[in-house]
Amino acid sequence: MNEIVNKDATWYAVRIVPGAQKMARAISDAPEHRVGETLLERECRNNGITIFMPSFWTVVRHQRTNKLLEKRFPLLVGYAFVKIDDTGFGVIRNLNSISYFLRGGGRYGLASFPDETLMELYLAELDAKEQHSTMKRSGEAEVRRERRSILGRQLGSIFPKGRRKKVPIRMMAAAAMNGLPPKAKERCAAILEELEKLDKADAQSCKSPANPLTSAA
Repeated sequence: MNEIVNKDATWYAVRIVPGAQKMARAISDAPEHRVGETLLERECRNNGITIFMPSFWTVVRHQRTNKLLEKRFPLLVGYAFVKIDDTGFGVIRNLNSISYFLRGGGRYGLASFPDETLMELYLAELDAKEQHSTMKRSGEAEVRRERRSILGRQLGSIFPKGRRKKVPIRMMAAAAMNGLPPKAKERCAAILEELEKLDKADAQSCKSPANPLTSAA
């Protein structure tokens, strides 16, 4: 929806080739509207075609690494909308990602839609994107809390059990680290460094305003 508007163009519904709605390889420094774009969207945009594929984002946690992954999926699986004028039909038919135009009662007997209809879908997508951004931040905070708990237990295991609860474990580790054996000292320093990074990430998350989604697969 960010391309230059052609006043003579009309929105048409198209059927998508299977697999073309998968996310394409990320482009470094991509503009916001091309973050997370699909193979379909990339081919259309590279050929000067205005494309709109209603979609939603979700956050998935990797089972092995516990890392949060962002995935984008089509809201209408197998369908999208293109905005073209009379000269655009030939270009569309030569694209690998689009199978055919849907039939309907609109112009040329094809399924066509006014700008207002597509704008409603686009605004709904923006709302969903903001909800995803909020969910993503909440998920990241949860991962940091879990990681901080794991690191605390690991840090506590370095010291004798009788001393663990007399003072905060991080304070005790910082004070007693120099008296540890070399390997234990190295591990202790690494844990304290990671805990400090988690604290900074939490502080930054609290200061940062809600931003649109900026990451991609």
